[in-house]
Amino acid sequence: MCDELEAELVRVVVDRRRRMQEPGRTDYRRFKYSSDLENTIAICSKKLIKDPRHQRALYLRASAYLKKGLLLEAVQDCEKIIDSDKEFAGSYYIRGCAYERMGEIDKSIADYTKVLTLDPNHVNAAYARGACQNRKGDFVKAIEDYSMALEKDCDRPSSPLKKEGRHGRSPSNFSGISTGSYEENPNNYPETRVPENTSTLNSPRALDSSRGFVFSNEERKKTSEHWYTQATTAKKQGDYMKAIKCYTEAINVEPKQFKALFNRAFAYDKLGMLDEAIKDYTIAISVESSSPFAYYNRGITYDKKSDHSAAIKDFTDAIRIDPQKADFYHNRGFAYRKIGQYENAIEDYTSAIEIDPCHFKAFSNRAYCWEKINKLSAAEQDYKNALQIQPNNASALHHLGTVQERLGKFKDALNTFNQVLRIDSSFAAAYNGRGLVYDRLNNSDQALQDFTASIELDETNPVYWHNRACCHRNMGHLNEALSDFAKALDLDPENPIIYSNRAIVWRKLEDFQKAMEDYSKEIELQESVKAHNNRAYCYAKLNMLKEAVEDYSYVIAFEKDNIHALHNRGISYQRLGGFNEAIDDFTQAIKLDPTNANAYYNRGCCYDSIQELDLAICDYSIALELETKNRNKS
Repeated sequence: MCDELEAELVRVVVDRRRRMQEPGRTDYRRFKYSSDLENTIAICSKKLIKDPRHQRALYLRASAYLKKGLLLEAVQDCEKIIDSDKEFAGSYYIRGCAYERMGEIDKSIADYTKVLTLDPNHVNAAYARGACQNRKGDFVKAIEDYSMALEKDCDRPSSPLKKEGRHGRSPSNFSGISTGSYEENPNNYPETRVPENTSTLNSPRALDSSRGFVFSNEERKKTSEHWYTQATTAKKQGDYMKAIKCYTEAINVEPKQFKALFNRAFAYDKLGMLDEAIKDYTIAISVESSSPFAYYNRGITYDKKSDHSAAIKDFTDAIRIDPQKADFYHNRGFAYRKIGQYENAIEDYTSAIEIDPCHFKAFSNRAYCWEKINKLSAAEQDYKNALQIQPNNASALHHLGTVQERLGKFKDALNTFNQVLRIDSSFAAAYNGRGLVYDRLNNSDQALQDFTASIELDETNPVYWHNRACCHRNMGHLNEALSDFAKALDLDPENPIIYSNRAIVWRKLEDFQKAMEDYSKEIELQESVKAHNNRAYCYAKLNMLKEAVEDYSYVIAFEKDNIHALHNRGISYQRLGGFNEAIDDFTQAIKLDPTNANAYYNRGCCYDSIQELDLAICDYSIALELETKNRNKS
């Protein structure tokens, strides 16, 4: 029989839902969940006024507080229960969930451990502790907890994994295992992966082809479980090849054993045998099509093969089956990001954050996407949000500093880069970032020191050599700049920006032949209007006037109002004897800037050359008048 409190809860909820479903009510589905929680809190609070230590009321109210996101209140109710009953596992579990959502991972692990001490079969606590171990980066412990949880889940008679055609949901605390590593540039926070699933579907007539006889159900299960246990032990030891062999033996006995197929796929993936992994995940899905984790892991494997469309489809199927997993949205967002669909990625990262407000990687990756679409203030805020979760994450701090530098917040950027270096004095990218800030502040000496420090820590990064080369160039150290540009090109010979910036040094040294060659290489790698304009200038200096006209014509085809290109092409035509073409260019330049004294003078020279003396005298007069005015203004 239910007690007075439960009777009141049932009566109120049933009555309210009956009224919500009356004809004309359209808001039932929208508000029923929130209203249920509010009613639970209200009824329990009323009960607790009469009996402040009523365990059931405290527990129900703590659970409702947790679901509403009132985490501190949930913790307080749980602590009241624990004060009076230290053996009640449910209170530790609710408190652990609240701590996890608050980002207090060590406290949540301690509570989940206590739950498992009191109730070793508490599946959700095992899932949740595994998720927390994953967030801490202790993947071995995470895998052990996931394995334990999923094994227990399969053993329960009511486990949704054993129901044919199920659409059940895994515990909401399940979080993926992180794989991959941080990339310094771009900001590549890694995707996450679910390590294994141990759901079982037994084939009633499994044949062991290697032995040539049919097992009874009991014999088949015993043999299969023997091989599965051997595989699990090998996997924990990191011997994935042995694990694959043992999983294969288990599959030979039970061809439709989902957990063996799933975990063999996982092992194949760990060994980089991606096609084999996809094949096994696909078979596992055919056996258990309602497992979101099979789709999710296959999506990650597709992503590793750079088949991002297939990955997105699999992540979408995982979300369709279980829309409450933050990592599913996060990884789909990561796939969208890789194909440049930043708005879609932002939407998915936002969904992940709504489910898990402490999802560090979702904040960090959303920040990166804001950067890519040039919404720098939003990026700055998201990096700050991420740092609320992991305050000492040097990589996130570095990217925050980079955004602040781009926003022109130089003081903030310097403070941020200094913080990075206090955390990790060997963080080469932070020295480089701080050097760029000093460069923007025209503090070249300090910038040079920081670029040098970044090179000393990582001599293989061409960006650092390039940036120091630019700093040397700006300081007039042209030979040192050439040396650094050469080193940068040794490391990254296909980078057009390096050729472009080295060409500026050659121009300063008036070696226009080498400057022209660098601009030609830049154009070969990445054609641009600016590169053609710069090369045209070098051609003109080398008296290669036809080539100069060709390049200036390329520029004007894209930028018809480019006064610089029009004027310089006019000069090239003039020197080639093409006076009429030159007159046309100078006339267009004058239309764009009627105060351009040089254009009038050069057009006058062209008129003079074709014996149009009156027009020439007119242009000379205007040029002289404009020159006088300009001189007086200065």
